[in-house]
Amino acid sequence: MKNSDVLNPMEDIYTLPFGERWMVFSPKTMTCAMVNKSAVKALAAFTVSPASPVDDAGNAAGAIKGLFERLTNTPRSLEQDTASLKKVVIIPTRSCNMRCVYCDFDPSAANNTPLDPLLACKLIDYSAERLAPSSVLRIHFFGGEPLVARQCVETAVHYSRMVCARRNLVPWFEITTNGFFDPTAVPLIGDYMDSAVISMDGNAPFHDFNRRRPDGSGTYGVVAENIRRLSRFPVELSLRACITQQSVGAMTDIASHFCREFDVDVLCFEMMTPNDSSRRAGLMPPDARRFAAGVLKAAAIAGKYNVRVIQGPSELVGPRRTSCPVGLGTLMLTPEGLLTACYLETRRWTSSGLDPVLGRVDPDSGPIIDPEKVDGIAALLDSKPRCNRCFCRYTCAGGCHIDQTFPGCSLEYDNRCRATRMITAGRLLGNLEGQAAAEAFADTPGAGQSIADHPDDRLSAWVLEGKF
Repeated sequence: MKNSDVLNPMEDIYTLPFGERWMVFSPKTMTCAMVNKSAVKALAAFTVSPASPVDDAGNAAGAIKGLFERLTNTPRSLEQDTASLKKVVIIPTRSCNMRCVYCDFDPSAANNTPLDPLLACKLIDYSAERLAPSSVLRIHFFGGEPLVARQCVETAVHYSRMVCARRNLVPWFEITTNGFFDPTAVPLIGDYMDSAVISMDGNAPFHDFNRRRPDGSGTYGVVAENIRRLSRFPVELSLRACITQQSVGAMTDIASHFCREFDVDVLCFEMMTPNDSSRRAGLMPPDARRFAAGVLKAAAIAGKYNVRVIQGPSELVGPRRTSCPVGLGTLMLTPEGLLTACYLETRRWTSSGLDPVLGRVDPDSGPIIDPEKVDGIAALLDSKPRCNRCFCRYTCAGGCHIDQTFPGCSLEYDNRCRATRMITAGRLLGNLEGQAAAEAFADTPGAGQSIADHPDDRLSAWVLEGKF
């Protein structure tokens, strides 16, 4: 594997146009600065020949050298250890008690047999044995709707707590749920989960159109009441909204509604992924620029309530090699007893010529994992040619391996790339100049579009194109 820790100034310093100004950004040091065009030219010249004395505006070489040193000083290490176990995801069932109109999971999964709790316990034992004392055993429950197989969830939680007590480990539990569950499940989540991610797509009209009961009626009332009940517990609560073309213009209203109505910690906004189900329902993904503006402006609203707004690929937590769990020491246990690299159904991977299956859990001997398959999945992290020229290369790090950066995908930015680029740029600007600057950027259509469509952000482009 190539050494991604070494910073190549030409390839790992990026430039972004903000009107007459330019932002220079180094994701490996997480450092950025706002300068004029002449300074970028001088910086490019300096990387080629450090003896360059003066830029077009007469700036001293010392200032350019200082900027260069800030951008390149002490690069942070990227996550390289793909073999160590970081997290366990347990999928108790693919079944669901809702019929969301944009869901692309296989409807036939509704009759699937739930996960045998014994297999979950075998994986928990395997995971605990590989952790040093005082380490955290991280377990995430996913679905389908995991609470449809509530007994499996409860068994895994209590068994994990017992194992951790014996081995001097710290249990950490997270659940992703649709929130449409019996109130008796509230104490299970509130008392035992450290984090709960609940899907809610806005106020009642938006939510009930998208997220329905099997009979077609809405689910907002039940989900809202469960959120209120959970807010009385110490669990961290996140509301995750899937944004469509229909709701993108209401993102600030959605943020205000969530913060006024519920005592939550985090709001998460995601772009809807189009599929046959969503098209039949007349839903389309949101415009990238409007979505990006919505995220940036929602952050300002939520901040007044001490609520964080996140959007996975645009989080400034780099440098990183991926913004999802794939390839970084996560084992996902499916209801069939398979160990996979991703929560998506295997058919989604095989349709792209990939195999996410890493092994299986044997009811007698426990997990059986193929190291070559683990290495093959890890290799995907370094094979994303679409990302090479993008300043989000080590923050977004390519997004979904199946929907965005599968082998052979187009090298052109897609709508998710454009949205991520605009949100990330707005957040960097906000860090430099304050939230008001980020909001002004969001309100200026041309500013976002110039970032979204900028063809090559690398400082090397200034040299190759003879811009200095």
